[in-house]
Amino acid sequence: MKAIRLALVDDHPIIRRSFEIVCESIEGISIVGNFGTSKELLNWLEHASCDVLILDYILQRNDRDGLSLIKMLLIDYPDVKILLSSSMNSLSIIRTAFMLGVMGYISKRESSSEYIKAIRTLAQGQRYIPENVAIQLAQLPGSRRAYKKIDPDMNSGLLVLSHLLTSREALILRYYLDGMQIKDIANKLERSSKTISGHKQAAMKKLGISNDLELFKCRDSIYNKSL
Repeated sequence: MKAIRLALVDDHPIIRRSFEIVCESIEGISIVGNFGTSKELLNWLEHASCDVLILDYILQRNDRDGLSLIKMLLIDYPDVKILLSSSMNSLSIIRTAFMLGVMGYISKRESSSEYIKAIRTLAQGQRYIPENVAIQLAQLPGSRRAYKKIDPDMNSGLLVLSHLLTSREALILRYYLDGMQIKDIANKLERSSKTISGHKQAAMKKLGISNDLELFKCRDSIYNKSL
């Protein structure tokens, strides 16, 4: 059988080397690309291709990563099957990535045998979602409605997650993502800081976001014209 052509993007050299060692002993999988930055990957994709791409969600600070990189890859290289790999277990990020079009998600804590299973699953054209993650995604508020995409004519790749929020929650998130502090939002809306903070926390909970780092990483998926 034709070997699965695998490419890997991860900013940790030891992880990339570990994959090389593992795949050397696995029949039917060949690493054709091994990159530490998204720039290296994008340059390579201009003249090469792969069947499955293992993509680290968070790369170096000045490197393109996250949802922005996923959208670019899926627009320019729609045939590439992306297996998202991350140490961040944000359900909002995972859900958004699947809605954008990634084929699988796996935690960096998983064993090498589970990675091989995921790679083969994607190569066969099937999605790979760990059972525990699938259960949690199904339990998120508005999980069915959240899979509705924005008008494709906008060609933005953004997803309608903000409809899960009240208008006040959406407005507060917008102000916060614009750089305003809680006290500034409170003054602007003539409410107490405690009230504003409560609305912000409620909105993050609905979106499956547990902290501000995840909130700003999900900015592209929740910050759109409906906010």
